[in-house]
Amino acid sequence: MLIAVGLQAVVTLLLGVLVLLVWGPMQALSLVAGGGSIVIPNALLAMRIKASASHVVPVVLLVGEFLKLGLSVLLLWLCSQWIVPLSWGAFIAGIIVALKSLLLAPWFQQRWDQHTAPASGEPGG
Repeated sequence: MLIAVGLQAVVTLLLGVLVLLVWGPMQALSLVAGGGSIVIPNALLAMRIKASASHVVPVVLLVGEFLKLGLSVLLLWLCSQWIVPLSWGAFIAGIIVALKSLLLAPWFQQRWDQHTAPASGEPGG
C-alpha cells in the first residue's frame, strides 16, 4: 500500500515538474495541489493501516475511508480558496493523475517483489 501512495506522489510531482517547464508555475502549482489533495489523505490512511497491520478491524477501515474522503474534500476546497489564480484544468488534471496512477501500482509492486525476493537456484549455499 505504501508503494501505491509513493507512486501517486512521484507521478504527481514528476508531472508537476513537466507542467512547470511547459506551461508555467501557476499551472504546476494547481496540478500539484490537486494531486496533493488526494495523495495526502491516502498517505495518512496507509500509515494508519501500516501501524496497526496485525489487528486492523473492518470498522477502522470504513471510518478511515470516510475520514480520507472528508479530508480530500476539505483540502480541495482549501486549495480553491487559497490559490487565487487557480488553473482549474491543471487542478482537475492533478486529481485525475493522482487517482489513475494507482493503476500502475500492481506493476510496480510486482517489480518490487522481484527485486527484493532472494534469488532461487543460486549455486552455493
